[in-house]
Amino acid sequence: MKTPRLPSRRAFLGGSIAAGSALSLFPWLRAAAAPASPRLLLFFTPHGTVWDQWRPTGGETDFALSPILEPLAAHRERMVIVDGVALDVGTEYYIPHTYTMPLLWTGSPIDTSTAEFCREDHGQCFGWNTGVSVDQFIASQLAGPPTPYGSIELGLGCGGLHPATRMIYTAPAMPRSPLDSPELAFSTLFGAINPDQLQAEKDARRRASVLDRVVADFGERRATLSAADQARLDAHGDSIRELELTLTAVCEAPEAPVGVDSQTAIDRQSDLMAAALGCGLSRVGSMQVRIADNDNTLYPWLGLTEGGHHTTSHDSSAGAQATLAGLYRWYAERFAYLLDRLAATPDADGRSVLDNTLVIWGSELGRAWDHDIGNVPFVFAGATDVLRGGRYLSGSPIVHGRVLVSACHAMGLTGVEQYGTLDTGSGPLPGLFV
Repeated sequence: MKTPRLPSRRAFLGGSIAAGSALSLFPWLRAAAAPASPRLLLFFTPHGTVWDQWRPTGGETDFALSPILEPLAAHRERMVIVDGVALDVGTEYYIPHTYTMPLLWTGSPIDTSTAEFCREDHGQCFGWNTGVSVDQFIASQLAGPPTPYGSIELGLGCGGLHPATRMIYTAPAMPRSPLDSPELAFSTLFGAINPDQLQAEKDARRRASVLDRVVADFGERRATLSAADQARLDAHGDSIRELELTLTAVCEAPEAPVGVDSQTAIDRQSDLMAAALGCGLSRVGSMQVRIADNDNTLYPWLGLTEGGHHTTSHDSSAGAQATLAGLYRWYAERFAYLLDRLAATPDADGRSVLDNTLVIWGSELGRAWDHDIGNVPFVFAGATDVLRGGRYLSGSPIVHGRVLVSACHAMGLTGVEQYGTLDTGSGPLPGLFV
């Protein structure tokens, strides 16, 4: 096994010098004329939106932001609002939230041929999703030196292992669990990182012999396994490889999050995600705010003091919808904060991480009170070289696969024309890119 190709601290020290504290956190800023890699970040909030408070008014370029999206005003010119994407669950009967959460980024249906999970209230049993989420597909296709993490999954209140709580899949029936607290995310991403390049290289050589034997053993056993078991073994091998790179990564940690509570946790996760992407720990990430099914979280600072989000979302009365609109505006504020942090994080090419990252915000429903999935809200932001920002795209219906193919094209995989087994169209979302 070769010594992992890691960012070299000595190389960082040999380039042009930019002043300021950012150098200690993002040492690659010292590298001369370093190219920046495109990145992808998926962002999820549950239970759709309140359409008459979300939908902008006006035309494609002369639109006015709605009350819910108003917090994103500072990013208007590097953002595309998409109105009209329809989800297709691919099953004759579906359980709202539960079936669409794992569908959101995979474009493939949930497995209804197994009885791993059962819902007595619906009289239905099912398993995990049958597809691979687009972020994981992209991570597996990226060329160039490997990053310490193939992908980074962060979140808040992401619940236990159930299809309604997982949106990222490395393979069919193989969901990835997000790090759903800032403290856990900090210790995982930055706690084991060695700031000493020479020591990291010694550690890499010491671990290489052990990992070589493990990988060789995998290779000997692989030929005797079924295709499904081979996929599981490959995923396990990838996780070992990722662990090896993680343990020898060189990146100075940001400040540890302190005083975290329900109001600040997502922002602290955004701080860590921006630092991780800026430091080169990964080129692919996702952030999951809560779960899709029965998320009855209370938000007392927004006036939601009883019933919780899911229960309230079933209430179509004006008062309940006004409360929900306030919650969705708060989500937009959190999304805006994430964009702020990415925009404030320097990248290798002298621009910002946001300039090189396509960020996509989506949900598992369009409108919660009647479980409508015929129109699900999406917001694209960042990636200023490819995204034609400052626009509001409205069309109906837009096949969901266009969103996922767009993610592939933004990451350089322009040969991908369809994504997921439910995709019935072709190509990226029309008019999205430059």
